[in-house]
Amino acid sequence: MSEKVAFDPLKSLATQPAISESSISVEKGLTVHYRHDLPGRLEAPETLSHHLLTFFLTRNQRQVTTINGHGEYDGEMTRGEFYLYPAGIAGRTHWHSVDKTLHFVIEPGLLRRVAMEADGICSDRVELLPNLKSRDRKIEHLAQLFLLEMGHDDAAPTLYLESLSTALCSHLLLQYCNVVLSSAPAIDGLGPRTLKQVLDYIQAHLDSDLSLVVMAKQAGISRCYFAHRFKQSMQVTPHQYVSQQRIEKAKQLLKTQQLSIAEIALACGFSSQSHLTRVFRRYTRTTPKVYQDQL
Repeated sequence: MSEKVAFDPLKSLATQPAISESSISVEKGLTVHYRHDLPGRLEAPETLSHHLLTFFLTRNQRQVTTINGHGEYDGEMTRGEFYLYPAGIAGRTHWHSVDKTLHFVIEPGLLRRVAMEADGICSDRVELLPNLKSRDRKIEHLAQLFLLEMGHDDAAPTLYLESLSTALCSHLLLQYCNVVLSSAPAIDGLGPRTLKQVLDYIQAHLDSDLSLVVMAKQAGISRCYFAHRFKQSMQVTPHQYVSQQRIEKAKQLLKTQQLSIAEIALACGFSSQSHLTRVFRRYTRTTPKVYQDQL
């Protein structure tokens, strides 16, 4: 008997003709793929290796999506709608007009890992439910945030993209999954010595691209436990804490007026002056330049 070969939807999409396309790999387990498509089709065997969430950025006059055992949709898809295609289920999709879409290609293990990080409990099985046509304001918002980051010349920090990935997966777990959980002991926060070690490391490396993996290594635990324990201790997520500390460092450097705003951005771990400005405005409702002028 021949061994079944895993079918990667991302590789199959790459073979389809497109006007333009681009991708970002957020972390191990998630790729976000933008396409300005010509009409085409995708045949998915039962060996489909990843979940596929296809979000429509423009109207498609006719979309035919079939998920074996779960029905077929044949009709219009409008901007903001999406379909969910779970791994391991055969089917096909055929788009009949030029459109723009954002594809979230999700490794099944990522959903299990996010369930662990969010709830502190192990999931024996996470089953993504098929969805032929739906609309969800939360998914619309997250899709636009991903699209915004893909449109910037300066790359967003790993930790920010990881936070968007976690938000997407957490929403899918709550609204579009059957999750079978196994009991596990309650998870406390980080111990005082470990917490101090992590916080000291963050302060010393704010100019680096901090990620959950890097911070979890300082605590000597897996990233699956780190995010939950950190939030238990600090009442904010690692991403929120790092962003807050970077903004505080930027404020201090702005007060000295010894560096340009572009130099301050790099010293605080932002990829560019425009990236610092975006985050600074989010936390302070003003720009670094205005803040400095008002000192």
